[in-house]
Amino acid sequence: MTEIPTWWLVVSGLFFLINTIFFIVLIVAVISLAKYMNELKPRIVALETSLQALIAKVQAVAERVEEVAVSVRDTVDNVGGRAKHVVGSAELVASTASRQFERFSPLIVGAMTALKVVRAIGEFRESRKSPVEQAKAGAKKKSSLLGSVIRMLRS
Repeated sequence: MTEIPTWWLVVSGLFFLINTIFFIVLIVAVISLAKYMNELKPRIVALETSLQALIAKVQAVAERVEEVAVSVRDTVDNVGGRAKHVVGSAELVASTASRQFERFSPLIVGAMTALKVVRAIGEFRESRKSPVEQAKAGAKKKSSLLGSVIRMLRS
């Protein structure tokens, strides 16, 4: 029979020694990891509790936002209806005012024409006066009501 070579026995012994050291290191690492996980467990529980509280707050805010959205939608619908009513009323007033203006427009045009004629007559009379009389009449004209109406028509 053949004997086991020496180099094979040396390699096997080294492998056995390295494997034993590796398992001891692995056992120490697992024990350290278990201690670390036990230390983290209360922190994880506290984090989970605060996260649940935060989720509850977010849900409460979401419900309030939904309530506000419903309220805003109702308010917008209400204001929109009122705005339509106001616009309808404004159109009615404008229509009535335009009809009234159409009725009285000949009188207004006649009054404006009469004021222009009066102004033309006044200018004609002033052109016939001497410069001294024109200056006196100009000062008096500025203070009169007719003068202010004429100035308004010129502008």
